[in-house]
Amino acid sequence: MDFLQKGLQNIVEQDGYSLSIAGMGIVFFALAFIALIIKILPFFLMLLDKIVPEKIVEPVVRTRPGSDDGAIIAAIASAIYKKKKQVG
Repeated sequence: MDFLQKGLQNIVEQDGYSLSIAGMGIVFFALAFIALIIKILPFFLMLLDKIVPEKIVEPVVRTRPGSDDGAIIAAIASAIYKKKKQVG
């Protein structure tokens, strides 16, 4: 118990309470500032979207001219059939 009383006495003598209250105040205001930034961020982004609109890029679909998907599928199915026939 002597250690606890001595530790508390050092806090009182060295002005530890005001230091801890100042630290808690700094943390509180930092968290309040972060909450405020999170709260106004959607409005800021809407304003930014009006100033710099997002570019809409449509994907380019490339097809080979004259490609016959049916012939490709038939060739693959034929190869699989021949492979299974050789194994079995």
